Amino acid sequence: MAETVSVTELTPADLSETPLLRDHMAPPEARDARYEANYDRTTLWYDAFWREDRGEVTVIAPLLLNLARPLSQARILLDGRLVRLRRRRFQRHEIWRLPAPARPERLRVEGQGWAVEASVGRARPERFAGRNVLLTISRNNDLQWVRDYALFHRKTQGAEAILFIDNGSDAYAPDDIARVIGETGLAAHVISAPVPYGPVIRGISNPHRGKFFRSAMMNLARLRYLYGARAVLNSDIDELIWSEGRSVFDMAAAHPIGFAPFRGRWRVPGPDAEPPLRHADHFVLPEQNVACPIKYAVAPGRLAGRFNWDVHRLERLPFKHRFLRQDAGYWHCAAVSTGWKSGGRLTMPGSDDIDAPLKALLEDVLGGGKARS
Repeated sequence: MAETVSVTELTPADLSETPLLRDHMAPPEARDARYEANYDRTTLWYDAFWREDRGEVTVIAPLLLNLARPLSQARILLDGRLVRLRRRRFQRHEIWRLPAPARPERLRVEGQGWAVEASVGRARPERFAGRNVLLTISRNNDLQWVRDYALFHRKTQGAEAILFIDNGSDAYAPDDIARVIGETGLAAHVISAPVPYGPVIRGISNPHRGKFFRSAMMNLARLRYLYGARAVLNSDIDELIWSEGRSVFDMAAAHPIGFAPFRGRWRVPGPDAEPPLRHADHFVLPEQNVACPIKYAVAPGRLAGRFNWDVHRLERLPFKHRFLRQDAGYWHCAAVSTGWKSGGRLTMPGSDDIDAPLKALLEDVLGGGKARS
């Protein structure tokens, strides 16, 4: 029986038609065109959804910064009913909770001379309940890369479903992503999220602090869709996870707190590879084989699943490096990239060393760059 694939859109609240704007985080000299295009000054919240099990509406938002004061003075209404908002702030996003014994249709915020509102969705954990789930965020990645990524992890790690968050791709439509994933045999849900990703900010101590979107989306996934999953693998389209003896999903599910973090290593295309390059071309070690940042699998129903999910860690989890695994990791495929961060990785020099076991695995699973289902 074919698995189902569905598509929905975020329902953000936007301040563009109000006098309010989020303060800049970058000093004036760092506000170049790329910063202006990517820094989010107008999203008040990304999405709001009702959790029947908690009797409340959960709201996922970027950091408020200067917007905290007008929000604190505003009226918060669910279908016209005044409610009290509870905020919890994290490093790059916020989570708000509002009491709601029954599901409301609309969330409205009314301030002095301004108002915004958006629809309230519903938590949808059923598709992912009890399953091993891939969680990935993407923009304009080649659809063949998407297919290869999904198929590889179904075949080698036992992935059963994928929650795919598309950050406003303009090279194709969300339905195209759903179609390609559907060909791999995974159950899937695609979230269309065309809001600013956030810039790297020069001139501040944490240059990534303005990237509100990614950590917010990971926790939207955690709290709206994935809280009933058996285990969740947080990784990117250019990352292929390996493990010894058992899958990383099994490692997370069996761990006392439900956490399985691991590091990666770069791989570059072979010397005879020709564009368009695929994961299956990446079996050569680079000249400088440095370690890549931590990624992880997590079991949402265990202790680790209660922590806030971030790109390379569980936020506020102490002693995270004590959990680092040596029997799992990932191959970071250098040329599986649109070059959106920088183009340097696309020309990463290779060494004379070939990872022969990886080459054979990629040929077996992906057919030398042409994915087979």
